[in-house]
Amino acid sequence: MSTGQTIDPKRPVVQVRGLTHRIGGRRILDDVSLDLHAGEVVGLIGPGGSGKTQLIRCLVTLTWPSRAELRLFDKPVSLLRRRHLRECRSRIGLQFQNFALFDYLDVWNNVAFPLLHARGMTRADADGPVRKALERVGLAGTEEKLPAELSGGMRRRVAIARVMAAAPSFAVFDDPVAGLDPVNSAKIMALLKDYARSAESLVVVATHDLERLLPITSRVVAVFKGRIAYDGPTHDLMSTAPDEVRRFVAAALSGEADPELDEAPGGRGAS
Repeated sequence: MSTGQTIDPKRPVVQVRGLTHRIGGRRILDDVSLDLHAGEVVGLIGPGGSGKTQLIRCLVTLTWPSRAELRLFDKPVSLLRRRHLRECRSRIGLQFQNFALFDYLDVWNNVAFPLLHARGMTRADADGPVRKALERVGLAGTEEKLPAELSGGMRRRVAIARVMAAAPSFAVFDDPVAGLDPVNSAKIMALLKDYARSAESLVVVATHDLERLLPITSRVVAVFKGRIAYDGPTHDLMSTAPDEVRRFVAAALSGEADPELDEAPGGRGAS
């Protein structure tokens, strides 16, 4: 299933210039500029507190930055009227760190929610994409269960299935494999790569699990202390990235801490 709207591959899905964001007077993001295109699988990495989650929230318009020029699907966000902004958001899928499931809805209705309420699909039309997405994440047969009946890892997979079922043009997965065992983590990461290829969508994945992230990405964006420290092909990461980025990646892959990496000024909540 697609959104019914095509994407010009020559034009960025997301274009941002000079994004700066403050929380409580503290600068969380500082002069961030990016062009992100359809078909890319972008790994968003960086130490805890570096600003990754706040960057995601700004890019999907959940948070309005203190200053930025932001274009989504070649439209300047600041000039969009409310109806057009809703249409723009309907083409974006976001898997939240905390799942953001409705505890009073069963699994089927949680996954179908964007199809029914943002796309206006009938339940009959939504049933196929919902069941296919649940099968892809290994949760076929859980349609009638409530979130409280599922483990944390299963709830995370429901949140991922909700994005996949909607097949958005711009999909963001924030820490998609946290709480999952190694086998399911590898499966989910492979699914995200396959999804990007089949849907010709822009996929952004933020996680600290670099061992599983890097093999599926075409590009890496590293955020350190609120700024872009590296933005380039994954295969060039360890040869051309700044020292602090290479140390961070090496430490993450080895499971060892790097004492020289400082937490960002934003502190907790600005990951």
